[in-house]
Amino acid sequence: MSEIKVNSIKGVGASAAAITVNNTDGSCTANLTNRPNVNIIINGAMQIQQRTAGNYTTTTNGYTGIDRYHVFANPASKLTYEPSTDSPVGFSNSFKITSTSAYTPTSGNYHYFGQRIEGHNWEHLEYGTSNAKTITISFFVKSSITGTWSGVVKNHAQDRSFPWEYTISSADTWEKKTVTVAGCPDGTWNTGTNPSAWIYFCIGSSASGTNYLGSANSWQNTNLIGSTGSNSLVNTNGATWYMTGLKVEEGSVATDFQHRSFGEELKLCERYYQVLVKGNGKYFGGTGCNYQSNQLFLPITFKTEMRTAPTLIFTEGSGYYQLYDSGNTSGINFNRPTSFEYKNTLGGSFYVGSTYISGLTAGNASLWYASNAASLLAFDSEL
Repeated sequence: MSEIKVNSIKGVGASAAAITVNNTDGSCTANLTNRPNVNIIINGAMQIQQRTAGNYTTTTNGYTGIDRYHVFANPASKLTYEPSTDSPVGFSNSFKITSTSAYTPTSGNYHYFGQRIEGHNWEHLEYGTSNAKTITISFFVKSSITGTWSGVVKNHAQDRSFPWEYTISSADTWEKKTVTVAGCPDGTWNTGTNPSAWIYFCIGSSASGTNYLGSANSWQNTNLIGSTGSNSLVNTNGATWYMTGLKVEEGSVATDFQHRSFGEELKLCERYYQVLVKGNGKYFGGTGCNYQSNQLFLPITFKTEMRTAPTLIFTEGSGYYQLYDSGNTSGINFNRPTSFEYKNTLGGSFYVGSTYISGLTAGNASLWYASNAASLLAFDSEL
């Protein structure tokens, strides 16, 4: 058998060899800068989309149909936000933003979206100290508008901001971009379960009056969302901007995007938002105890421990939810839970009171389920 020799091993799409062989003595050198690094961003490949039914709205401020991504917009109606399957090689989903008119931002206007990072996931970077570490942001982007675009890294207090820039060279073409951000040695950066850092993309703002644009590539003690002179999607009717493959990592080198398993990514997202019931088909919600003929408690255990005790999200209306108790042969309708009580990061209990239910047999057990296509029960512990 003939001998096969190689002088390096390189991953697909890698910028450099991961292992180099010395041709003189056969020793191996590992190039650690090419090793896939931990991604601080959750759902960077845009696969998890728990909100794409029920309470998902495409034009309002707040969290979007793609988990963990958040929008700030003023005025809110100038852009639409939606999941898309238009994506570069190696990805199946992206985030799409479309301008709904030709609008020129005025004083105080802002349009930007991105992700807030929990303190537990940011504190190892030691921002706010002399040991603050450099980070690298990489992503794939496509837009109908070429030229200079921008974004920002800032703290939750919004009094430390680092605007950064990238250039789109060809219209409607997927391109990979890399940005390096020096660590911030001062300011307050929250730890623990609190929101610490914001990483957002600027989609448009005013350059006059009260504005949120500044010089690029330096830390500034003010609230900014991007760089002066960068592009604004809202100025052009029908303009589009797509992004996927977002990665934020420690260091000054962008390593390859590493896809987590779908199940692992879902669990990471469920720490902040998780769905118990969505849709109909007699979706089983759980069992509870009839405290009185018009009161019951329905204990809930979360699928994943949440960041903090969450807020209950639900749709309300006649026929949205039903239950059977052991003394009834037909379903009993209730419009909504009265409250979500005794809650912590692991679970809690729905309480349904006399305003919303009657006809139960005190002391019996009840089985409840969703009975409407628009039924939604979810838990929100977002940053």
